[in-house]
Parts: sequence; structure tokens; C-alpha cells
Amino acid sequence: PGQFGAGVNSSGYWVFFALVLLIDAVSVLLAGLVLALPAMRDAAPSDERRLARHLVDRGGVSEDSKTAVLVALREEALAAHRQLVVGRTILVAGLLFLAAAFGCVSLSFARAAPQGRMFAVDCAASCALAPFPNDRVDLNSVEMFTLDQITGAVLLDAPEIYRWRVSPLENNPQSPLFAHFVFGFRTLVGFVTLLILASFTRRRQAPEKPKKAAEVVAEAEAAA
Repeated sequence: PGQFGAGVNSSGYWVFFALVLLIDAVSVLLAGLVLALPAMRDAAPSDERRLARHLVDRGGVSEDSKTAVLVALREEALAAHRQLVVGRTILVAGLLFLAAAFGCVSLSFARAAPQGRMFAVDCAASCALAPFPNDRVDLNSVEMFTLDQITGAVLLDAPEIYRWRVSPLENNPQSPLFAHFVFGFRTLVGFVTLLILASFTRRRQAPEKPKKAAEVVAEAEAAA
């Protein structure tokens, strides 16, 4: 079905380009995850005062050694914070990229299979979903459908519960391939969104510049 001949109007070409765009978007998200996940672990705040007291109480630890340990600890926190900022930025860009790819894949497959029933509309009279022909799907309806899926993933299905929808279209459960695609998209968007929010809790602000061990020890003794 559709037009898979030569020329720019061939729907087969657009399906291929949409799938390439989707693969690129997933690759960007994977790159962001590779940077963000280790940084979230390493950027956990540490109690330098407690560490300084342990270093002071242990005999045989020179001042230079204590300074080196505390400076290395602070430098590691600074590096982890920078890596976390870069990873978070890539994740946000990847989400935008993924949303565009989701809309392109949905529209290109609908045009390539005009006799299909990828979408459905809520029929209030029969309390059931009525299949919506692919040949009636246009760019504006796909954009609104994509927006519904994003808000549903970010707001934990609250729009479905309270019927806050901007598009009458829903995925058709009778089209399992597209239903799995929508489920995977919403799962990935929800997971990455929660990860981005969690990254802000790991470090609310950038760590300070490294202090000398004597300053940290003095602060610890003053607090004690």
C-alpha cells in the first residue's frame, strides 16, 4: 500500500527517513544516559567535615595528605557536576528530537498504509473506540496526538484520567504494532523526564572550589 516508487512523493522514502530520525533520537538519548547516570552517582553530596575529623583523629596522616584527599574529593565532585549538566542538556535535546521522530513515524506510516487503522476515536454513543482511517490522518492531527502522548507520559496519565485531551485521536488497540510503538515512546519519555527531575535533586548548585584541609578541619572543630 501507499506509493513506494521513485521520486520525492514516494511514501516509502518518508518511512525510511522517519525511521532513521527515530534511530538518531534514541542514540542521542542513550548518549545522554551514558553521561548522566554515572554523574548522578558521583555527584552525591559528601560530608567533608566528617571526613576531615576522621583524617585528623587518625595518627600518622600528614597535613599534605589530608589536603590532597580533600582537594581530590572536591575536584571529583566538580567534574561530576559538569558531566551531569552536559548529560542533562543532551537528554532534554534528545526528548525534543524523539518527539519529532515520533510524529514523523506516525504520519509517514499512516500515509504509506492508507487503508490501515492505526488510530481510533472515542465514540461516546457506543462507549467504544471507533477505528479512524489512515487516509484521513493529516499533519495537524498527528501533532495534536503527539502532544497528548507527551503530556500523558510526563504527567503520569493524568490527562487520560481527567480527559484533558487536545486531540480526539487515540491509538487503536487493534493495531498492535503501532500500539507497542506508542507504549515504548511514552515509557521512554516518562523515564527520561523522571531522570532529569531526579538529576536536579542530586546537586542543587555547583560545588564550591576546593578548600585546604586546614580550613575544613577548622570548620569541623568550630562546629563541634
